[in-house]
Amino acid sequence: MLRRTRPALALVALLLPALVACGSSDSESGTDETASTTAAGLEGITFTGEVGESLSLEWDEDAELEKPEESEVSTLVEGDGEEIEDGDVVMAYLYVANGTTQAEVYSDYTNGAAQTLPNDERVGELLLEVLDGATYGSRVVALTSADGLFDGQTADNPLGLGDDDPVVLVADLVEEQQVSPTPTSDEAEDTTADSQPSLVVEGGDPVALDFDGIDEPALDTPVQRLVIEEGDGREVKTSDTVTVDYLGSTYDADAPFDGSFSRGEPLVSPLSGLIQGWAIGLEGVPVGSRVLLQIPPSFGYGSQGSGESIPPNSTLWFLIDVIAAE
Repeated sequence: MLRRTRPALALVALLLPALVACGSSDSESGTDETASTTAAGLEGITFTGEVGESLSLEWDEDAELEKPEESEVSTLVEGDGEEIEDGDVVMAYLYVANGTTQAEVYSDYTNGAAQTLPNDERVGELLLEVLDGATYGSRVVALTSADGLFDGQTADNPLGLGDDDPVVLVADLVEEQQVSPTPTSDEAEDTTADSQPSLVVEGGDPVALDFDGIDEPALDTPVQRLVIEEGDGREVKTSDTVTVDYLGSTYDADAPFDGSFSRGEPLVSPLSGLIQGWAIGLEGVPVGSRVLLQIPPSFGYGSQGSGESIPPNSTLWFLIDVIAAE
């Protein structure tokens, strides 16, 4: 639960590792149930399914595609949403088919989750062209090649596409992904006990946090750190692997969303592999300390959240016993 979220098999992550994450979308932005393309080079293919709901390709028996010299992008369904702007983060379902075998080689619909695509140079030239001038709710198709799809980085491509294969990329541009507010500082601020929830202890172990009398903080609040007990070990560095016991909660939750105290087994992990708020909050804390961290969404799970227990834009609280650092 604490670890940075990464897509298991996200197409854009295959193109540019660690760029985007999977999310979910309940948008009803779909329009036509069936759209037949008249795009050059794609005659003989029918695209069916509602934008944001499903997609399948039906190929005529005599359909033959040729690999284009340059990628060709067309709009199959024009959405009625606003135009996508530079810097937007777009929730999109991506689909890729091998034009030689006519087989699906990747589909976010099959995988069950949309992608988040930042509309900037990080996504590569082809997806920038797909997003350029498009509106939310649109279905955009590109006839391209493996070289075009992977932005020239085709060595050992994970989709099994050959150098001579024509490639069909479809992008359903569902909605804008809201971005968490940027905290006013990227450094931890030491705070006092009266601004933080109290511990609920049973049998000597922390089991929950009590938020009675505590106001929910603004989403741009920096990481807040309350040192409950200060240890006498060396100070934690952001490059460390730490051994900790912890308990995590969202604001006024009925129960913690995660914790190691009840499991009886501490967490051992590099700080670099955990959410950013941990590294910010634990840097400089002596080993042997018990601290309570309040972490804003941007340094936690952001506007996507994590599962049912951490909604989008959740401020997180972690009680942490720092057992060791090396």
